Amino acid sequence: MLVFFDLDGTLADTDADIRRAWKAALADLGVTCENFDRDFVAGPTLEEMAFKLIPGCTHAMAAALREGFGRHYDCDGFPLTREYPGVLDAVRRLKDAGARVFIATNKRYVGAMAMARRFGWDGVFEGLYAADMHKDDAIGKLTKSALLALALKETGGQAGDCAMVGDTLGDFTAAAANGMASIGVSWGYGKPEELARATRRVDDPAALFVCLRELQAVL
Repeated sequence: MLVFFDLDGTLADTDADIRRAWKAALADLGVTCENFDRDFVAGPTLEEMAFKLIPGCTHAMAAALREGFGRHYDCDGFPLTREYPGVLDAVRRLKDAGARVFIATNKRYVGAMAMARRFGWDGVFEGLYAADMHKDDAIGKLTKSALLALALKETGGQAGDCAMVGDTLGDFTAAAANGMASIGVSWGYGKPEELARATRRVDDPAALFVCLRELQAVL
C-alpha cells in the first residue's frame, strides 16, 4: 500500500507561520488585504489564495508574493509550527507494517523540504512531492491531481492500492481524479462539507492507523 500525506493541516499546524510570512510579503509590496485574517486558509496554492484575497491581483503580483513569501518563510525555522500529536506515530506504525509513505503537498518544494528536515520527516517518508518541484523544467507547476498522477508514475503505485490523507477538498478531489481512496482528517483546516467528500473521515490521530489498515484490507 502507498499512502500520500498532505502537509499543512494534516501533518502539522503550520497556519501561524504561513500567515506571518504572507503578511510580511504583502507589506513588502505595499498591498493591503483587509479581510486577510477572515478569509485566508492554509492549504490551497499561494496563487489561488492571492487571487481570492486581493481584488485585481495579477499574475505578476502573485509571482512577487510567492518570492517574498519564500524569503520570509523558508529560513525562519518555523517557530510557530507544531506537529499534530500522534500523526507521525501513525505514519511510523504504517511504515513498519509494510506501507510506503510519501508527502504530497501544494506547499513550495523548498519550504516543504526545509520543514521536513526541521522535524525529521525526511527520515520517515520515502519521498516528498510538491506542486512546484518541476517549475523550472518541462513539466512545470502541477495541480494536486497532476502531482498525484506524477507520484503514481514515479513510484510505480497502482491507484487501487493507494490512499491520500488530507484535510481539504483539493486533497479529496485529487485522490478521486486518480482513482485513489482518501481519508479526511478533521483536525486540519477543512470544513465539514469538504471532509464529507473523502472516502473516510477520522477525528483522532490515534484512529488514523486503524483506518488506513482497514482501508488497506478492502483495496
